[in-house]
Amino acid sequence: MNKFRLPLAKSSDGPISLLLNRPLSHAMSGPLAGAGVTPNQATLLSLAIGLLGAVGYATGTWWVGGLLVQFSSVFAGVDGEIARRTGASSKYGDFLDTVADRFVEYATFVGLGVGLARTTDLEEWAWPLAAFAIGGSFMLASASEKYRSVMHENYPKRQLEPAFAYLVGGRDARVFYLAAASVAAMWRVEVLVATVVVMTALVHLNYFVRVLILRGRMA
Repeated sequence: MNKFRLPLAKSSDGPISLLLNRPLSHAMSGPLAGAGVTPNQATLLSLAIGLLGAVGYATGTWWVGGLLVQFSSVFAGVDGEIARRTGASSKYGDFLDTVADRFVEYATFVGLGVGLARTTDLEEWAWPLAAFAIGGSFMLASASEKYRSVMHENYPKRQLEPAFAYLVGGRDARVFYLAAASVAAMWRVEVLVATVVVMTALVHLNYFVRVLILRGRMA
């Protein structure tokens, strides 16, 4: 089989990743792998794009922030695809990919907090909202990573929590809905704020549901 035609999706991919992100990242990873781009270089490029998106949020340019962070989410799949295409997978590459994803998510909500505090009348709510959004995302991600370290497999969110997988269970879904709300914020910033509030509440609910699901699965 041609190494550039290998199955490139992962068992942990969420629905948004499979339906939207993977087709786009597939189209990019082949040429980049052929050009000699390494998985770690692709990870750092995804990180840079995500940080630019966070700057967009911090300046109140919501649609720029949303689209760049969404593109970073799409590009986050390229590093692993290059690794699988070329056989260049490494433990450090897996580690770097994970921490880069978390840092982009962290920077995104910090940027969002800065932007809401600077450009709206939500100063007193901006930072608590950003803090809860960051905390919920990190708790949910830590549950998945702990499952992977203990069970030696990716957390199968599509199998165990299909409804949450379409809503907030994976970074792919959270970023996509945030990006859509960010574009809508060009006309009404309240749409973005409401989206973050609802997503944050669902992320915390998902976290507790995940703990209960894994209590039975890992007993």
